[in-house]
Amino acid sequence: MISCLRGVLFEIGTESIIIDVNGVGFEVLLHQRALTGLPRSGDGLFLYTHLQVLDNDFKLYGFLDKEELKLFKKLLGVSGMGAKGAMNVLAFMEPFSFYQAIASSDEKLLTKIPGIGKKSAGRLIFELREKIGELNIPASVDAQGISVEEVLQALETLGYGRSEVYSLIMELKQAGDLADSVEENIKRVLKIKARQMK
Repeated sequence: MISCLRGVLFEIGTESIIIDVNGVGFEVLLHQRALTGLPRSGDGLFLYTHLQVLDNDFKLYGFLDKEELKLFKKLLGVSGMGAKGAMNVLAFMEPFSFYQAIASSDEKLLTKIPGIGKKSAGRLIFELREKIGELNIPASVDAQGISVEEVLQALETLGYGRSEVYSLIMELKQAGDLADSVEENIKRVLKIKARQMK
């Protein structure tokens, strides 16, 4: 029904934002990793969205990246996994890392996700492992030969939180601006970060 929104970021809350689309304010729920990667209030914003209707309760979930929306929908199809659990997964890790954990049956990593116990982790692996091929897994290495994970790990080594810089790396990737070296990508990410803080 509402598949995406483009507008101006009006207000940032603890679990949601309000995006002004031509004078109409939409409240959109975001996971914590996305909330930390938002531009400043007043800046333009594009979100992929999923409208959930349960017993006359309408909730609009937003995602900065299309792969996150795809994973969110796939997680909703797992027995016992609701929207809150799916958002916890996305808040904890980006889609490719999640796919890796499922493919390698990494139960230990999955149980680190808030709200996911050993039983839930086992169910995720059981129900999704055979469907990995359907999930349209993004390549771990960009066309330039650069791994998004490499850049993430390098920035984490410098003291930046994964949730703090992931959306910035994806912004570079989607714009085709990833450089052919980790060092140059670090510079580009930090440049975007500095611009957002002005």
